[in-house]
Amino acid sequence: MKISNGLKIAAVYGSVFLGAGFASGQELLQYFVGFGRMGLIGILVAGLLFSLVGWATLKICRREGIQNYSGLMRHLLGERLGPIMEGLVAGFLFCLFVAMLAGAGATGREAFGFPFTMGALIVGAIVFAILCFGLQGIVKINVILAPFMLLGGIFIGLFSFFAYATPVFSHFIGGTFAVAWLLSAMVYASYNLVTGVPVLTATSTLVEKKSDAMVGGLLGGGVITILGLCMALPLFLYYNNVVNLEIPFLHIVFSYGHVVRWIYLGVLGSALLTTAACNAFAVLEWLKSRGFNHKIKAAGALCVAGVLAAHVGFSNIIIFVYPLFGLLGIFKIVVILLNGFCYNGNKKRN
Repeated sequence: MKISNGLKIAAVYGSVFLGAGFASGQELLQYFVGFGRMGLIGILVAGLLFSLVGWATLKICRREGIQNYSGLMRHLLGERLGPIMEGLVAGFLFCLFVAMLAGAGATGREAFGFPFTMGALIVGAIVFAILCFGLQGIVKINVILAPFMLLGGIFIGLFSFFAYATPVFSHFIGGTFAVAWLLSAMVYASYNLVTGVPVLTATSTLVEKKSDAMVGGLLGGGVITILGLCMALPLFLYYNNVVNLEIPFLHIVFSYGHVVRWIYLGVLGSALLTTAACNAFAVLEWLKSRGFNHKIKAAGALCVAGVLAAHVGFSNIIIFVYPLFGLLGIFKIVVILLNGFCYNGNKKRN
């Protein structure tokens, strides 16, 4: 059966957000669950931003004939500010790569009792091997693992929620109606879109008609919203037990037997690997555009630097580094939405 281009784009777009911060529960804990019941609305707000920004980005690329992130930034921000934004995004992509290696180290330590460095080294070595195959290696690893991550994540979230032994909704932590939950949702969406938008521009060649842009953006954002809700629910129930853990979901699933435990570890490991590989590849491509053409040497240096930097700590990167880029990303979200849906110039393509 032939798959429409819109569905292809949605599959790629949705998988962008399935990183280890998401799969571990750490991002959901920090940016949503801590705000109580309003955190659920926060997830919906973030999902709406994913959908609308995705749709707007694809509309802009189709309208202007843009096929890469550099062209998009120069169109939106001009010839001076555009390259600066590209450099900042490359820096954040490296931080995401480091966060995934830190997540691998924390997972190995909390799940198997391994030294932190061992987990980071194992994933770093696998990523290096993938990078040696270039784009072909990145595509293959994502095609294989993305469906498992999505279905496995939904299963783990819903199973953990409905398997809770006592009335579940009575255990939600207290909520707040302060504006902080809304700002947190916007920061979460914006730093994820720092990497999501470049990926979308790479898929813009698949947008042959208006419906492709709409389906790709709305469906891709909708899928990650559903997964976010499914995985956030058990975090509300176990909040007091997992709030100080690096990998919150490990504590939750370890009480449900070996099958559930290994399914979750498979989801988390897949998320770590695919996100680390994609971000590292994006950094290498940026370096290549600046004249660094020694792919193997650059990949090796990048992986070594990532393993060393990972010792900063997984949760520390999520708490302190992500929000800095998130605040920057809010500006980009506004620019993309205005240009995508409030454009008054002459359209290049109908």
